[in-house]
Amino acid sequence: MFTETYKRSAGLVAQISSSIHSLVLSGRQYEASPWEKRMMATAMGLTLTNAAMAQGGTAAALEGVQETIITIVQVVFSIILVIGLIRVVMKFVNGAPDALSSLGWLVGGVILWFGFQFFKDDLVGTVGGEGGVR
Repeated sequence: MFTETYKRSAGLVAQISSSIHSLVLSGRQYEASPWEKRMMATAMGLTLTNAAMAQGGTAAALEGVQETIITIVQVVFSIILVIGLIRVVMKFVNGAPDALSSLGWLVGGVILWFGFQFFKDDLVGTVGGEGGVR
């Protein structure tokens, strides 16, 4: 079955090659039939439609990137706050003189983290243009 298909396609390629060769030798240009023109117009239309559809895929990919970046920032911020909390507790337990200063920095970090959570949607809307990517 595969050999039969291969023979047919080889014969078709040989026929096309000989007709192109005869056109080149005679110095004429190839003139497409109306059906070939219709098929070419359909192919071009599908290509342009496919390119327009790709924009939706781009928006979806950008939304995924935005969510990933926001998640990474949240995780990093949370880790830093946990490490800061542990260090502040250790300073209070050990009676370090700068324990209150460290506690103030920790409170400032927590306020910054809550501020980021509160304004996160506004940031996405501003960075993403019209209403963000979402």
